[in-house]
Amino acid sequence: MLDESIELLGKRVQQAIGLIDKLRDENISLKEHIAKLEDEIFGLKEEAKNLKDEREQIKGKIDAATSVLSELDIEEDKSEKKD
Repeated sequence: MLDESIELLGKRVQQAIGLIDKLRDENISLKEHIAKLEDEIFGLKEEAKNLKDEREQIKGKIDAATSVLSELDIEEDKSEKKD
């Protein structure tokens, strides 16, 4: 009876060790996955920043072009009044 209890305890210890090893491997895998996702997040943030900067540059060019067009309209209105 004592031998059976010790054998059962040994099996349970081996099962626990197996589970710990499995969880340790899974933990390592998840940490690697997290690192990859963090790298991807960093890249996406950089891309978003670049797109925002580009949008601001385009907006500035559009504003400048609109200003030039507005001045042209004013000059055309003045020349039409003179005629």
